[in-house]
Amino acid sequence: MIDIEKANKVLKEYIERYDDSNGRIKIKKIHIFNVAKNAKKIAQNLQLSEEDIKLAELIGLLHDIGRFEQVKRYHTFADRESVNHAALGIEILFNDGMIREFVEDAKYDEIIKTAIQNHNTKEIQEEIKGITLTHCKIIRDADKLDIYKILSEQNIEDAVWFPTDNLENEEISKNVYQDFINHKKIDYKYVKTNIDCMVSWVDYIYDIYYPETLEIIKKEQYVNKIIERIEYKNKKTKEQMKEIRKIANEYINQKII
Repeated sequence: MIDIEKANKVLKEYIERYDDSNGRIKIKKIHIFNVAKNAKKIAQNLQLSEEDIKLAELIGLLHDIGRFEQVKRYHTFADRESVNHAALGIEILFNDGMIREFVEDAKYDEIIKTAIQNHNTKEIQEEIKGITLTHCKIIRDADKLDIYKILSEQNIEDAVWFPTDNLENEEISKNVYQDFINHKKIDYKYVKTNIDCMVSWVDYIYDIYYPETLEIIKKEQYVNKIIERIEYKNKKTKEQMKEIRKIANEYINQKII
């Protein structure tokens, strides 16, 4: 059995050791609980069993547990500059046996491990099937939904890991722009500038599995809010972002019909 109240308590005790005077840590502390709520709601909408609804919520609580130690060790959230935070989370939970503090029954371990492992990859591993695949999809949607919320509402300096003082002057890399307008998931090897990162986050719409998630993105106007946060001084980028906004909203409308 999964005791969600106990898991919440254990996680709150764990993250208390990390200093939330750091704005990014503070955001992540809020993020993990929001993702858990999102995952629970998605699982309920899918009419999963009560056990799988609780498991989806638990995975939401645990998916970013590696983030806190990542910041402590490397002073960044940038995986490419430090460590894969999902792999670090799995190490913390399973190598040291901490998972037993969150859930006593080991029968959930492989689903939890696989879902965390795949929550931040470009694609879910092809060999994953059945209920494990469902949980992978749920956590990816739940995570992206709150990332959109963070990027729309939180202090931009804390929401991202890079300097934002020159965003309005930067240009979007050609391959990044082409991937977006062609409805493709952006290949991170093409991400060269900080504005590329912003475009890659808007590009998450192409990696959403459930129409209900897109409906929330539309209702909350997350795409528009993210794009409008920057006063673009680079004329080319300004025009490209207008086109990205148009394409994104058209895509969302098509998918939720």
